[in-house]
Amino acid sequence: MIIENSLNPNCSEAVFRFHTVKPKEIQKILQAIADELNSADGNVEFYGKQTIPLLKTAKQYDSNYTGKPSYSYMYDDKGQQIMTPDEAQKAAYPKGNLLSGCAGLGDNGAIVTIETDSFVLNIGNNDIADNNTGFVEKIKELNIKVDQAEDDTPAGKELSTRARDCTCGISWDF
Repeated sequence: MIIENSLNPNCSEAVFRFHTVKPKEIQKILQAIADELNSADGNVEFYGKQTIPLLKTAKQYDSNYTGKPSYSYMYDDKGQQIMTPDEAQKAAYPKGNLLSGCAGLGDNGAIVTIETDSFVLNIGNNDIADNNTGFVEKIKELNIKVDQAEDDTPAGKELSTRARDCTCGISWDF
């Protein structure tokens, strides 16, 4: 018998800062990631085909995330379920969420946070780890700066504090 002990590096969340607030670029970035998510086995059946609309302003892409993952709304202090998963998702993401990606954190909803001259994306990294559809190259074509939580920089360190769970050592060559 062979027993293998290993750490799955794709267990949780990626956190990126994309240095743009142009709606067309935001839509292209999010759609490139949605295409990657759509390509993962079972995702279209589970989440539905993810398509990102072109919105008029950057602020419209903001998730208005409540700061609490959806599963934290489902149970009371005694562990009794008080909400369905759908109700909990709506409580955590009042406007809904644009993207969902497999994550080990129990909350697969992505968070988009619009800042003054950039936006931050928190997203489960399981289904984007392999770059099967070339989403990284599509984003590189936009010639914008991208920071990620796994960068050994002050920006990377700051982004890692925004992760809802570990970022698990995965980085991309933007």
